[in-house]
Amino acid sequence: MNKKSFKYSVLSVFLIFNFVFIILNRLYCETPKPAEIIDIPTADVVEYSSYDLSFRLQNTGGILSKMVFGVFAPINIGMSFDIDRLIGSSANKIDTRPPAIFFKARVFSGGLIIPALAIGYDGQGYGAYNTSTDKYQFREKGIYVTFTREYFVPGMEATFGGNIYDFEKEGVYGFVGFKYGIENKILFLSEYDNIKTTPENRANMGIKLFVTDNVDVTIAGKNLFRGPESERIAIINYKGKF
Repeated sequence: MNKKSFKYSVLSVFLIFNFVFIILNRLYCETPKPAEIIDIPTADVVEYSSYDLSFRLQNTGGILSKMVFGVFAPINIGMSFDIDRLIGSSANKIDTRPPAIFFKARVFSGGLIIPALAIGYDGQGYGAYNTSTDKYQFREKGIYVTFTREYFVPGMEATFGGNIYDFEKEGVYGFVGFKYGIENKILFLSEYDNIKTTPENRANMGIKLFVTDNVDVTIAGKNLFRGPESERIAIINYKGKF
């Protein structure tokens, strides 16, 4: 390739990149920042004197209810309650789980370079529950540290961090996720969770639709590309103040 062709190629790439950036910038409008993507926590928290009430509909016919309160400006507390086989033909075998505790504190709100930082604890697992081991198919986050920051284009936020749920046998797991909002109406969600060894890693993707200022609905696929181990879920979330 001669110098002239090389210059035209560089100019073409620059123009294409600039065009894409302008389009994404026009589409962007400040969207609400959820405290979770799908399964992984972000560094965002529920606002002070507000609460989030969510209902997760799972493949097993169960409903996982979760309520989180913004008790102080940077601190959230809450709990979740799982009812299995509530929906479907096996509704006569309804089973319940003990409530799980939730806590999150945003330590740093973020700056021009350093991402926002939050630490927390979430005792709620997901998926099928094994009564013989008292453990969920997808284990709880346990203690975690998470970072969130806007990257690349307006509205594109990346979250990454690590968690540990068993201090005796298991080690530290990692997670990374992205969300991109368009015109305060929709969020595109993707995450790679439970990162440690390849068979245990999980890829999740979904979309969040903002129905009203107080209600949003998430539709997602979990543990993708794993055949029968994959799962479809829906999450209905309501935001309020107290």
